[in-house]
Amino acid sequence: MIGSLLLAMSTTLLPQSPQPQRVAPLIPEQHFAPVTVPFDYFNRHIFITITLNGTPGMVFLLDSGTSSNILSMNTAITMGLQPVSVQQQKGLGLGSGKVYVAAAKDIDARIGDIEIANLMAVIDLKDLEHRFGHRIDGILGFPFLKNFVVELDFNKHLLTLMPSKKYSYRGPGDMLYLTSRSKATSIPVMVSTVDHTQRQIKVEVDTGSDVTLLLYPQFVHGAHLEGIFPNKSQQQAYGLGGYFLMQYGVLNTLLMGRTEASHLIIFKMLSEPIATRSGFAGVIGTSLLDQFGKVVFDVPRGHIILEMNPVNQVSANRPAVPAIP
Repeated sequence: MIGSLLLAMSTTLLPQSPQPQRVAPLIPEQHFAPVTVPFDYFNRHIFITITLNGTPGMVFLLDSGTSSNILSMNTAITMGLQPVSVQQQKGLGLGSGKVYVAAAKDIDARIGDIEIANLMAVIDLKDLEHRFGHRIDGILGFPFLKNFVVELDFNKHLLTLMPSKKYSYRGPGDMLYLTSRSKATSIPVMVSTVDHTQRQIKVEVDTGSDVTLLLYPQFVHGAHLEGIFPNKSQQQAYGLGGYFLMQYGVLNTLLMGRTEASHLIIFKMLSEPIATRSGFAGVIGTSLLDQFGKVVFDVPRGHIILEMNPVNQVSANRPAVPAIP
């Protein structure tokens, strides 16, 4: 775990914002050669540089757990996209602060020559940007992943964008099927406690969170897993709605397909999130994902592929992240 600020945005659901007069059409199926771009892996978060309305160098956070593509309100104003119908929302997503949401904007977002998004909600991200210590012009969320195959190479810090049509994975990775390809990048995993109690749960794979595994308190209580979190030490985390508290513990094993992580440091959210997707026990974040050489989001076909790094086996009976003092 890097630092004490964790961006956990996977449970954030945008409110119903006023709609623009013209709704941008869905991005059509495109035929193009794969495009590879570097990403900045800052404090276990993925930032890519895109072109927005013809302006290059715009920095976007890749967050598979966010249900909309988002444009920073400050960036929108700077580019002459004056937000309208701004609403103040309290208690949106994780944290207890206020979030400002404006009507969605028609835009032209591209990686190279490939159009990746044409509609974004406008949200005030200045507090998030300040707390995180990194420029954030916007967020690419689940709608981005729905249209393409996206490969993340954590060894080389490269993102490869591929057309979903005719894509076929032929590597050595473990293919995990999504429990819902239309709403979220959720997968079934098996958790085992020290007393060897096993439970299959549904979690969201969230590139916007730097945790290993974050469990929601309602699930922890209902599954009688409070014993995993005996340590009363708390950590602060930060989301769209401001700060919230977490408590950490140790899970005996976490099984994802054929890959097992042992003695894994995990977290419990101490307050119930304002909005969660029904049936989810929590989220898996980048502190676990980056232990793999590659992670491929093939949402159009309904699966995520985890490709092991031969020199860094997650299942080698060691924590996936350093122990927290």
